[in-house]
Amino acid sequence: MLFPPNSGVIFDMDGLMLDTERVARIAWQEASRRAGHEMSDAVFESMIGRTKRDSIDLLHAAFGPDFDFEKSYLVCAALFEDLIARDGVPLKTGVRELLDDLSARKIPLGVATSTRNPHAAQRLEEAGLLKYFSVLVTGDQIARGKPAPDIYLKAVSELAIVPATSFALEDSPAGVRSAHGAGLNVMMVPDLVAPTPEIAALTHTIAKSLHEVRRLFA
Repeated sequence: MLFPPNSGVIFDMDGLMLDTERVARIAWQEASRRAGHEMSDAVFESMIGRTKRDSIDLLHAAFGPDFDFEKSYLVCAALFEDLIARDGVPLKTGVRELLDDLSARKIPLGVATSTRNPHAAQRLEEAGLLKYFSVLVTGDQIARGKPAPDIYLKAVSELAIVPATSFALEDSPAGVRSAHGAGLNVMMVPDLVAPTPEIAALTHTIAKSLHEVRRLFA
């Protein structure tokens, strides 16, 4: 695939490059259990791709307004860090090869993640991926999180690329909506949540893996 001038690729992080959604699910479900609530997979999946601000509202809707989100958030964060310290930062298959190829072609690369900083930069650095990106936009830098387009609009602006000829790589429905709303071509690589027909209609391609994305970009 030829990339026209001023075109680039913007990556989501968790669930797309880092195989961390499963780790987060374990941590959130245990933290909720300690708070006296059973978090279903469906409730956790509703949080995927969303900012901390949005997750507060989602969990208050699920568990009631008295749910102490901040306390559970801290417990979850500690559990998550313990799991990462024990097992390392798990990478999605094919991410290094894809990033090596795009970097060799000097295609501008950015990250648009709902994860806050400095956690996002630290996670990418630990995984050895931060060096590939000239732009990192995080959930605490924008007014509205995914599925609003704000985070991708900011990444497009900072990369100085044309969205109509550029791509976003996403794994979540919220991320697909966000990138599509910013005018990008969306390649979805589903992780824990399969695309509905409505979400599929917003994508350029639904790929089974980053290896497939690499072949499509070749």
